[in-house]
Amino acid sequence: MTADGTATSKGTILKSLMKFLELDLTREQLEKALSTIPAEEAALARGRILPSLHVPEAMLNRLTDAAAKAKGEDLEKFGMRAGLAELNDSIGVYRVFLMALSPPSLISKVSTFWSQIHNTGSLVVLDQSKTHVRFQLKDFPSERPHCARLTGWCHGLAEMTKVKNVKILHDRCMTRGAAHCEWELRWDA
Repeated sequence: MTADGTATSKGTILKSLMKFLELDLTREQLEKALSTIPAEEAALARGRILPSLHVPEAMLNRLTDAAAKAKGEDLEKFGMRAGLAELNDSIGVYRVFLMALSPPSLISKVSTFWSQIHNTGSLVVLDQSKTHVRFQLKDFPSERPHCARLTGWCHGLAEMTKVKNVKILHDRCMTRGAAHCEWELRWDA
């Protein structure tokens, strides 16, 4: 966390989220969403977003929530679509390499990527087999919009490995009183 205790993500996340919002929402919906978050956050979202920028996670969550409301869509579904779009935007040329990995090996690498993008928390694999992986997000101030985006992101990662019938369950969540957030990914062998 920053000196003031703020959890942040790299600017690439905000940049990808804004690309998704600009494509998914009408101009009126996007303006409505931006008008409901603090003015300095809206200005940041509208401006030039540098990849090295440290964006407060709470801002990303407020923006995701406001956009879902402006669109009139359920937060969980909207957040999952936003997370998938963030993933697709960030993967780029690495997609070919990721397709050669199994979901457990890919998720285990995500633990390393997490610390390169976020200033706090850790994503750890708890259990894995040929057809499932269970992972946990520790020491991160999760909120519903973040959990929804991360769910979509991880579901998309598993699908990139070309396994069939991917299912993800976010069954333990800090927003529902759990100590940490946990997900289980399952797929057909």
